Formats: sequence, C-alpha cells, structure tokens
Amino acid sequence: MTPVREGIEANEAAPQSRFRGVLERLRQNVAGARAIVVAASDGMVLDQVSLDPAADVDLLAAEFAMLLRIAGRTSEDTGSGGLVEHILVSEKAITIARHISPEQFLILVFDIQDQIGRARYEMKQAAWELGLK
Repeated sequence: MTPVREGIEANEAAPQSRFRGVLERLRQNVAGARAIVVAASDGMVLDQVSLDPAADVDLLAAEFAMLLRIAGRTSEDTGSGGLVEHILVSEKAITIARHISPEQFLILVFDIQDQIGRARYEMKQAAWELGLK
C-alpha cells in the first residue's frame, strides 16, 4: 500500500478527501485512465485513484515533482513564463501533469490510444476546481 497524507490507500475504503469527488469525475471522464494523483511540490501523494495495480503512485509523484521543478525553471529562464502543464508521451502511456497551485499538482496517466485533447480539457477543469478549494 502507498502512504498518503489524506485520501485512501489503494483498494481500501477511507474517509473522503477534499480531492476525491474531482478525482472520481476525472476518472469517469477520461477513457483509459490508469492513475490519477494529487501531489505536493515535494512529491508527497495527497490523494490518488489508481486503476492499475502495477502503478507506483509514490514514485510517479516524486519523479514528476522533480521533473516539474526542472521544466518550470527552464520555462521561466527562457522567458516563456511559469509552467502550467507538462505532457509526457511514452510507448505505453500518456502522462499529463498540471499545477493546481504553486504547492500542488495533478497527474493523470492514461492509455496511449486515448484522446489527449479530451484528457487535457478534463485536467484543466479538474485543476481549476481543485485550485479553488
């Protein structure tokens, strides 16, 4: 089981976190979703919905925290402004990471054959909603 600050352990019922409703809607609205994670800028998982038992959400969050720090500095240093979203396309999956706030980000991992445009739209909506709470 993966440790989380608030929310649920994988495959275990627990009290609803403030993120839960948004994560569940994101899961329903993005076909092929494998994992959805809310993480702190230090890489700590705040909440997650893992649909793939092989997904290591702790490693995913930690690695993306580092990646987003590097990409964010690059974006700012090159005059492009602050990083909002990062998309990683690999052989087996697409991963989108989007900032909710300066201290938190949302990660969505989904199947490579699914539509990236719809996923980006749903991530933008979810990040906006989570950022307001």
